[in-house]
Amino acid sequence: MSADILVSVPSSLALVILDTLLASLTHSSPLKRRLALIAFFASIFLSIHVTFSLRHALAHPLSLASVKSSTTTTDYEAQDAAALAYIPASPTAAQDRAYQDLLSLIVSRKSAYPGHVFQEKALRTASTKVVGVTAVLLHWKRKKGLDLVLRHITRYPYIREVIIWNNRPGIDLKASDFPILMSPPGTTLPPAHLRIFNSPSNVHDAGKHFGCSMASNEHCYFNDDDWLNIYMDSLYTKYLECCSGSGGHGGRIVSNTMPIIHLEHRRWRFENPDLDLHTGFTWLGTGSFSPRSFSTRFLQQQSAAPVGLTRDQSMWPNNLVPIDVEGGEVGWSRGANVDQWAVVYANILTAIRSLHDILLLSPPYLCPSPFSLSPPPPESHTRAPCANDACLFSTSLSPFPPPDALSFQNPPSSSWGALAGWIPSLVGRRSKTAAEEQVEARFDPWAIEHVHEHEKRWNEVAGEDKSAEGAGRALAAGATGASSAPQWSWPSDEWWTNNGSWHLAVDGKGAETCWESWRAPENNDHFGLTLIVPRLVRVITLIGSADLGNVVASEHSQLAGEESWQLYTVREDGSGGWEPRRFLTAAPYLTPAGPGLVAVTLQLEPLFRRQVNAQTGIEETGVEVPIRKIKFVSKGRKRAKVQVCGWNLDGWKV
Repeated sequence: MSADILVSVPSSLALVILDTLLASLTHSSPLKRRLALIAFFASIFLSIHVTFSLRHALAHPLSLASVKSSTTTTDYEAQDAAALAYIPASPTAAQDRAYQDLLSLIVSRKSAYPGHVFQEKALRTASTKVVGVTAVLLHWKRKKGLDLVLRHITRYPYIREVIIWNNRPGIDLKASDFPILMSPPGTTLPPAHLRIFNSPSNVHDAGKHFGCSMASNEHCYFNDDDWLNIYMDSLYTKYLECCSGSGGHGGRIVSNTMPIIHLEHRRWRFENPDLDLHTGFTWLGTGSFSPRSFSTRFLQQQSAAPVGLTRDQSMWPNNLVPIDVEGGEVGWSRGANVDQWAVVYANILTAIRSLHDILLLSPPYLCPSPFSLSPPPPESHTRAPCANDACLFSTSLSPFPPPDALSFQNPPSSSWGALAGWIPSLVGRRSKTAAEEQVEARFDPWAIEHVHEHEKRWNEVAGEDKSAEGAGRALAAGATGASSAPQWSWPSDEWWTNNGSWHLAVDGKGAETCWESWRAPENNDHFGLTLIVPRLVRVITLIGSADLGNVVASEHSQLAGEESWQLYTVREDGSGGWEPRRFLTAAPYLTPAGPGLVAVTLQLEPLFRRQVNAQTGIEETGVEVPIRKIKFVSKGRKRAKVQVCGWNLDGWKV
């Protein structure tokens, strides 16, 4: 047959291919028949894959144009020329005063971590619980701001290497510009090692990852030259606790931001379990710890497509300290005449679309996935730093609904979604009904034109809590005849800022400001403190809502009702886990602290370390043990929301 049709090639090329394939499938060799069958199905799959990829690209030409326009040489040259010609004006009197105030603030802050545990030999020991960090500072035009950030971060012993990425072309920096690094005043720390990279062009935030990828340490700290993070110890402690990757838990980013910006971060979360997409946005430049591997992986991924979003664990302190000490325009590097929020929203949408498409078009069974395929880790309950940077507030009570609370009105419009709809009919299975497709609709970034559409979904969230914790609460409520599980709804900006932001529980203002839970606590809901430095605690005074007066000692917990709370602590070394505490008095001492508020004073029975007498071999009471963590746990479902306003530990005010 082949000889008969060769004269018709190429008009009959399809017949030639078909004839060759049929000949292979009927070949006498079993190996060749199997290889031909594999090639047949592979060619069909790849043809469909290429067809839908082309269809997807042709359906969204604007995204390709936007990527092209954002990377033109002319645009970068114009920005570099503007930066080179920039001459700052003389600072105002207010800016001079701000500079002196920031210098005083820097001197007032001191790390609680001892310097000797960060010596190179100590960091290499298997028993160490700390990590060394390289600070990566992004600089553009704010040299005085950069100097302030350097003065501040080099006072912390875990940062002994600093990399400055200078994004201002034509104006080179050198180490002699920063003599403060020679000897940090008021400390016994050795000088930090400084490395400066003068970029030939403004590469914007990519400079953070370029710098981090060259760090000597496995962990990086990011800070721009216009923000001062005064909660360094708190942020570092949380990073060690949940996110450094030690102990096999996997690395995550820990960021520092304002409460109102955190509200935006919560809206900028995107999940699609079908693609293992679970990501979000955070500002790195206001102070963030991150594994170095994240930056190296990010740079490697750029050869495929830009991916700018990563899961994060943010911290929400009292405030951020902006650095405004120089005259002239010191805003973002694109200039004051640009809508900066439009830039942010455009970058978020571009990044999430790129990430979505990479996961969509890279099936793990065909090639290694560009991202580790694993369920998202649980949300950390460590919420906000104390005002004195000596502790952290933690709670299980959050006003924000889980990502699976979102509903999508339309099924995914992606090509793979359409292909998935054809497969059941091809294999003889029943196709899904329209109602089933509606229920299983997932997030698709190509179905929205602006991030505002996704924000609107969050703002309109309302429904039952379908998380594992919510299901447990609903079951408990049904068993006791209580009302149904609480409904989700998005908190307003005003309520979050004035009542819901977690830092209000530890801002040092006592009854003047109080954190309020979004809902009434359920059984096992909790709040408490993590101390940066463990301390002996014999008396705790807690200012909060009146129901907190129902704290019971461990020996009375079996007789306590649903309105009661119980106190737990963790020892300095963590041995024994959470231990219920006994009191020296029969009941807490209560005093009024304001409308609806009480001050609850608890006298704790001391904890001692048990030790064996070397001579007699008899176990005896040893020294009193400092505690590291404190937690108040709800022993039943409460009727009202809880408020926490202030803390006093043996005269030490948080």
